[in-house]
Amino acid sequence: MPFTYKETTMDATPNTPKVRPVVTPLDHYTIEGVSECSACGRAVKIQLLIENDIIVNAGGTVESCSYSRECMAALIATVVGMNAYDAQAVSSEDFQPRMTRVIEKLGCDNWCVAALRIALRNYRLRAAA
Repeated sequence: MPFTYKETTMDATPNTPKVRPVVTPLDHYTIEGVSECSACGRAVKIQLLIENDIIVNAGGTVESCSYSRECMAALIATVVGMNAYDAQAVSSEDFQPRMTRVIEKLGCDNWCVAALRIALRNYRLRAAA
Protein backbone atom coordinates (compact mmCIF):
# COMPACT_ATOMS: atom_id res chain seq x y z
CA MET A 1 0.00 0.00 0.00
CA PRO A 2 1.60 3.31 -1.07
CA PHE A 3 2.12 6.05 1.46
CA THR A 4 0.11 9.17 0.69
CA TYR A 5 0.72 12.71 1.84
CA LYS A 6 -1.94 15.15 2.81
CA GLU A 7 -2.09 18.92 3.02
CA THR A 8 -3.43 20.23 6.29
CA THR A 9 -4.76 23.69 6.87
CA MET A 10 -4.62 24.93 10.45
CA ASP A 11 -7.71 26.54 11.88
CA ALA A 12 -6.09 29.41 13.73
CA THR A 13 -8.26 31.66 15.81
CA PRO A 14 -9.38 34.95 14.25
CA ASN A 15 -7.06 36.76 16.69
CA THR A 16 -3.92 34.95 15.53
CA PRO A 17 -1.99 37.44 13.40
CA LYS A 18 -0.97 35.99 10.05
CA VAL A 19 2.42 36.86 8.60
CA ARG A 20 3.36 37.93 5.12
CA PRO A 21 6.01 35.60 3.72
CA VAL A 22 8.67 38.33 3.66
CA VAL A 23 12.06 37.69 5.23
CA THR A 24 14.71 40.37 5.05
CA PRO A 25 18.30 40.24 6.27
CA LEU A 26 19.39 42.38 9.20
CA ASP A 27 22.19 44.94 8.81
CA HIS A 28 23.26 44.39 12.43
CA TYR A 29 22.82 41.14 14.32
CA THR A 30 24.39 39.20 17.15
CA ILE A 31 24.42 35.69 15.71
CA GLU A 32 23.16 33.67 12.76
CA GLY A 33 22.33 30.08 11.96
CA VAL A 34 22.15 28.35 8.59
CA SER A 35 20.48 25.11 7.59
CA GLU A 36 19.82 23.47 4.25
CA CYS A 37 16.49 22.15 3.05
CA SER A 38 16.81 18.43 2.40
CA ALA A 39 14.37 18.56 -0.51
CA CYS A 40 16.06 21.28 -2.58
CA GLY A 41 19.44 21.71 -0.87
CA ARG A 42 19.06 25.48 -0.64
CA ALA A 43 19.94 27.45 2.46
CA VAL A 44 17.72 29.07 5.05
CA LYS A 45 19.48 31.57 7.31
CA ILE A 46 18.19 33.26 10.44
CA GLN A 47 19.90 36.26 12.00
CA LEU A 48 19.17 37.25 15.59
CA LEU A 49 19.81 40.53 17.35
CA ILE A 50 20.02 39.61 21.03
CA GLU A 51 20.32 42.12 23.86
CA ASN A 52 20.45 40.99 27.50
CA ASP A 53 19.44 37.48 26.35
CA ILE A 54 16.25 38.81 24.67
CA ILE A 55 15.74 38.43 20.91
CA VAL A 56 14.93 42.02 19.99
CA ASN A 57 14.96 41.56 16.22
CA ALA A 58 15.34 38.77 13.70
CA GLY A 59 15.74 38.45 9.97
CA GLY A 60 17.52 36.34 7.44
CA THR A 61 17.43 34.94 3.95
CA VAL A 62 15.57 32.04 2.41
CA GLU A 63 16.86 30.73 -0.91
CA SER A 64 14.27 27.99 -1.23
CA CYS A 65 10.53 27.91 -1.90
CA SER A 66 7.81 30.37 -0.93
CA TYR A 67 6.54 27.94 1.69
CA SER A 68 9.95 28.06 3.40
CA ARG A 69 9.76 31.86 3.35
CA GLU A 70 6.38 31.77 5.04
CA CYS A 71 7.69 29.31 7.64
CA MET A 72 10.68 31.56 8.37
CA ALA A 73 8.51 34.69 8.55
CA ALA A 74 6.19 32.97 11.03
CA LEU A 75 9.14 31.70 13.06
CA ILE A 76 10.66 35.18 13.22
CA ALA A 77 7.35 36.68 14.34
CA THR A 78 7.18 34.05 17.08
CA VAL A 79 10.69 34.43 18.54
CA VAL A 80 11.05 38.21 18.59
CA GLY A 81 10.65 39.28 22.21
CA MET A 82 11.51 35.85 23.61
CA ASN A 83 14.38 35.00 25.91
CA ALA A 84 17.14 33.39 23.84
CA TYR A 85 17.15 30.33 26.09
CA ASP A 86 13.37 29.88 25.94
CA ALA A 87 13.44 30.21 22.15
CA GLN A 88 15.50 27.02 21.97
CA ALA A 89 12.30 25.08 22.68
CA VAL A 90 10.27 26.65 19.84
CA SER A 91 8.91 24.10 17.41
CA SER A 92 6.87 24.20 14.22
CA GLU A 93 3.65 23.87 16.18
CA ASP A 94 4.40 27.17 17.92
CA PHE A 95 4.45 29.23 14.73
CA GLN A 96 2.05 27.31 12.45
CA PRO A 97 -0.99 29.31 13.65
CA ARG A 98 0.66 32.43 12.17
CA MET A 99 0.81 30.81 8.73
CA THR A 100 -1.81 30.99 6.01
CA ARG A 101 -1.36 27.27 5.28
CA VAL A 102 0.48 24.25 6.63
CA ILE A 103 1.70 21.58 4.24
CA GLU A 104 2.86 18.63 6.34
CA LYS A 105 4.47 16.70 3.51
CA LEU A 106 7.09 19.36 2.77
CA GLY A 107 8.80 19.60 6.15
CA CYS A 108 10.34 22.97 5.25
CA ASP A 109 9.39 24.27 8.69
CA ASN A 110 11.89 21.85 10.23
CA TRP A 111 14.84 23.49 8.43
CA CYS A 112 13.83 26.93 9.68
CA VAL A 113 13.69 25.58 13.24
CA ALA A 114 17.08 23.92 12.68
CA ALA A 115 18.59 27.26 11.61
CA LEU A 116 17.15 28.89 14.75
CA ARG A 117 18.60 26.19 16.99
CA ILE A 118 22.00 26.46 15.29
CA ALA A 119 21.98 30.23 15.85
CA LEU A 120 21.02 29.82 19.51
CA ARG A 121 23.68 27.13 20.00
CA ASN A 122 26.25 29.50 18.50
CA TYR A 123 25.02 32.24 20.86
CA ARG A 124 25.44 29.98 23.90
CA LEU A 125 28.90 28.88 22.76
CA ARG A 126 29.99 32.47 22.24
CA ALA A 127 28.67 33.45 25.68
CA ALA A 128 30.52 30.55 27.29
CA ALA A 129 33.86 31.40 25.65
